[in-house]
Amino acid sequence: MAVWCRFLILACYLCAVLRADEQPQVVTGSALQKALASSVSWSADGVALQSQLASVRQQSGILVLRDRRVDPRSSITVETGFVARAAVLQQIAAAVPDCSAVVTDSYVLLGPANRVQRLPVLLKEVSEQENLWKKLPAGRLPRKAVSGLQPEWSAGAVPREILQRAAAECGIELENAELVPHDVWGAVQLPRQSFAELACLVLVQFDLQPVLAADSPRVRIEPIDAARVLELKYSVPLKQKEQLQSEWRQRHPEAGLRWSSSTVTLKADLDLHADFVGVQQRLSALGAGAGAGAGAGAGAAVPGDSLRTRQFQLQGERVTVGYLLQELRKNRIVIEVEGENEPAVQRLLQGVVDLSVVREKQPGLKFFPALFGGQFRTVEVLDDRIRLKP
Repeated sequence: MAVWCRFLILACYLCAVLRADEQPQVVTGSALQKALASSVSWSADGVALQSQLASVRQQSGILVLRDRRVDPRSSITVETGFVARAAVLQQIAAAVPDCSAVVTDSYVLLGPANRVQRLPVLLKEVSEQENLWKKLPAGRLPRKAVSGLQPEWSAGAVPREILQRAAAECGIELENAELVPHDVWGAVQLPRQSFAELACLVLVQFDLQPVLAADSPRVRIEPIDAARVLELKYSVPLKQKEQLQSEWRQRHPEAGLRWSSSTVTLKADLDLHADFVGVQQRLSALGAGAGAGAGAGAGAAVPGDSLRTRQFQLQGERVTVGYLLQELRKNRIVIEVEGENEPAVQRLLQGVVDLSVVREKQPGLKFFPALFGGQFRTVEVLDDRIRLKP
């Protein structure tokens, strides 16, 4: 079955990616946060999990990785209104038993909820350990140990060997690699990151973690000690502070939070930190969805202003008129075609449209005539609908 993504970018232009073989550049950092906050309507009925994650990447540039313990063939059904894309990912994850989606600076990891939520905590911890490396005397630390690498491996890669090769490339001594069980992974190309960050991603899937030596570029692999107490600081948007405080008191009244403006300090074991990250990311997804959905009433043909003035663009090459109508209507754009069910018009709908004329953003008053003018005698752009006459 197919999975369709209908989405409204907050910059107020519609962008439909129509060719599945065009992989957009992976977004990271602030661009990733923006993509997660953008409003999207998602509909999938009995679609394999891996196909849905690939569609997310195709539509948004968000790299969604799947924990090795999650079956990519899991059949997922998800139906949303216009919500933040982060909320869509949470709903996709929730459709898999005991599964969650956790966000990092470079990607989203989907896996067992009580395991993958540890990842941001481990990443924060190794970042602080890497800061100690940066203070080592010149010559004690190979440049690539913290400058980062571009991890990539082909299908059939073994995770232990992935780490061993990356450590050798960075000039890092890796200890206890034999603790990583044998497994075979699919092909992946990751955004640039340090060896320690890569190690966190690989090892968290085996309930292991990297521990960086303080005095040399040496990393030791150890089993995760969930009872170990950590004291870490988190940045929290002020508008989220009250709600986060309230929910945290209900969940863990014994685990106090120390606030300083928009920074909170938590001293607790690893899994309490992981739960804090999960609560914060869920509230962020809900908040982004509420902001993105403002003014988008359920009965509106297009959320926001008139179709005549709204900016549109399409990316792709050559598609049929019928396919375009189908996709635009799924984006809640009302299109009326005179005599649509007549044989002559049905043949017209099989015609091919060259999308090169609408790759640049332009107002609907120009966009729709450029898009359909080659097939229809009249293209009438109204505030709430498009009328096409052969």
